[in-house]
Amino acid sequence: MIARKHLRRRLSQYGALWLGGFVGTLAVMAVMVFGVRTPLAAADLVLPIALALLGLAVIAGVVITVVKDIGLSTKSLITALALLLVLPLLWAPVLAVVVTAAIAGASVEYSTVYAEFRIAVSNLIYPLVAMLGEDPLISFVWQAFQVVASVVGAIASTLQVWRFVKPLLYGPDEVETA
Repeated sequence: MIARKHLRRRLSQYGALWLGGFVGTLAVMAVMVFGVRTPLAAADLVLPIALALLGLAVIAGVVITVVKDIGLSTKSLITALALLLVLPLLWAPVLAVVVTAAIAGASVEYSTVYAEFRIAVSNLIYPLVAMLGEDPLISFVWQAFQVVASVVGAIASTLQVWRFVKPLLYGPDEVETA
């Protein structure tokens, strides 16, 4: 039996991590790019820290779930979701860097960390894509990954923001009865 409350809590935390990773990286990048005027150096400095923090948070969430007194099916589902959603989660700070670079008029492709991230993701998805087709498909899959990861993050973020805004709009009494 799946512990729905625990699953919802983990998915809520995932949404908060995605939103926090995106907004936090965006804020730091904006300060560094528009204050110091070094978009590529800023990306190479900020991205490893953001990716490491998000990776550690995912690992902590899985470890906490594994040691909790819940069923094996819930532990397995949360671990599988963590593995499935880790790439979209790690895309959040990368997307923030891409957005900041686009606003600053810089090309993020020259960032070492961005290039390494893209290569690592490509190395993960290439064997799957290679079974299905040829090289042009790899470019399409990379673009599809970016879109899917952004959509997953947008949905997770929207749900987080709605959870915060709903009591402000309707009041705590109406939210509890809804």
